[in-house]
Amino acid sequence: MVLRERVSEHAYVFRSGLYAQVNAGLITTGEGCILIDTLPFPQETREIKNFVRKRLISEVKYIILTHSHADHVYGAYLFPGAEVIGHLLSRELLIRQTRPALNQARQRNASLAEVYLRMPTLLTDQEASVRLGDFTLVMQHSPGHAPDVINVFFKEEKVLFASDTVMPVPYFINGDINDLRRSLWAIHELSPVEDVVQGHGEVLLRGEVHSVMDSHLAYLDKVEAYAAEVFESGGGKEELNTLDLESCGLSSIALGGLVQQLHRANLYYLYGRARKLALKEQETR
Repeated sequence: MVLRERVSEHAYVFRSGLYAQVNAGLITTGEGCILIDTLPFPQETREIKNFVRKRLISEVKYIILTHSHADHVYGAYLFPGAEVIGHLLSRELLIRQTRPALNQARQRNASLAEVYLRMPTLLTDQEASVRLGDFTLVMQHSPGHAPDVINVFFKEEKVLFASDTVMPVPYFINGDINDLRRSLWAIHELSPVEDVVQGHGEVLLRGEVHSVMDSHLAYLDKVEAYAAEVFESGGGKEELNTLDLESCGLSSIALGGLVQQLHRANLYYLYGRARKLALKEQETR
C-alpha cells in the first residue's frame, strides 16, 4: 500500500510500502503534473497514475528522474506521453548498470515483466529549471550517493526533493563521500526551505533541516575516520561492526532496520578504499 502525503498546497509525496520507503513526488499545476521519480514496482506507480487521472483529472507532463537507480526509475514507462528529464550522466548509467539489473530482476520477480526503461530526452548538467503552469522547479546536480543525482527545488512552495542525497543514513558506495559532503552542505545552506523530501523515509520539516544535515556530515566524518583507524591498526573488517549507528548519532530502526545494512556497507567500502590506497602506495615505492 502506497502512503500519500500532502506536503504543501501543490506538492504530494508517495511512499513505497514494498521497498525501502522510496519516495516519489508530484507537483500539480493547472496545466498538468510533474512527477519526481517513480516507485519500485508497477502496482505502486499505478496508484500515482490513478490519483493523477481520476482524482486530479490531470496528466503527467514531465517526469524528473533524480538518478538512475532502479528503485526510482522503473515506473516511468507507465507515463508514455511524459517528457523525461535527467542528468547528462543518467542515460549512460541506465544503459550500463540499470538495464542489466532489470533483466536479472525480471527473472526473480514476475511483477517486473512488463517494465522497460525510459531514457531522459531532456538533459541537465549543473543547474536547470522546468516551468509548468505558474510553478518553477529548479534542478541542481547533487552527486555523492551516485554521480548523476539531481535534487529538485519547488521554488514557489519551498519544498526540496533531495533524492538520495538525503536518506536516514547517508549512503555513498556507488558515489563519492567527498561529493556527498559538498551536496549535503549545499542543502544546509539552501534558504528558505520549508520541507525536505528524502529519497527514502519521512519528510523533514523546516526546523529539522539544519540539524539533520549537521548530523549527516558528522556521520561521514566519523565512519571515514573509524574505517581508516581500523585498517591502519591492522584490524580486520569484522571490527568495523563495533561502530553502531547510535554511536554515530543516527537511528538504527529507520527504514525498517535497513539503515544498519547501509551503514555496514559504508564502513566496508571505506575499509576497502583504505586498503586499495595502501597497496597503490606500496606499488609506487
